[in-house]
Amino acid sequence: MPDTSADTWTRALPSAKKRQPNFLRSFKPVVDRRSRGLILGTMPGPEALRRRQYYGFPGNHFWPVIQALFGVGDRPLSYPEKIRLLKTNRIALWDVIASCQRTGAGDSSIRRVTPNRIPELLKKYPNIRTVFVNGKTAERLFRMHFGEKVRLPVRCLPSTSPAYAAMSFVRKLSRWKSIRSATALGFSEALPEIPGGDDRDSLNNL
Repeated sequence: MPDTSADTWTRALPSAKKRQPNFLRSFKPVVDRRSRGLILGTMPGPEALRRRQYYGFPGNHFWPVIQALFGVGDRPLSYPEKIRLLKTNRIALWDVIASCQRTGAGDSSIRRVTPNRIPELLKKYPNIRTVFVNGKTAERLFRMHFGEKVRLPVRCLPSTSPAYAAMSFVRKLSRWKSIRSATALGFSEALPEIPGGDDRDSLNNL
């Protein structure tokens, strides 16, 4: 059973009394032993933080892209169903940033970054073979903080943020299709069995 407790994956962050204005902290990772690809964002936006959901702002294209890639279409899914869709298709999800200061929702205002423990996560889950970064800011921060520490292929995908309006949804979806081949199993491979409580425990710790 994957350990997704705060003590395992969250760095020691400032206490509430010592936090600066607009101090934010990200969520714990969505991951298990079946994961083959890791998607990294920057830091959840205000609405996502309020809902305690990855990509919780309805205007973000992330979940519509994931649902389209794996045959769900635009059928409404609950948040636990969305998380199960990722895990069923061997996708892990996290953010580059563990904590930061940010004014508003824009990545351009991010300051005082503490990165997540991504190399440690990849060591604990060695079946992950490709890292995908959601947008140029996530890529820049990833390379700034980890550089040569991560030896896996790193692919930058178009940002699913509605702020990136220069690319249509259809074109974004086309570029994101590379996730399917990177997380697919070969004919001789088998998924490790996961105990029945695994998904429930991971969801409860988000």
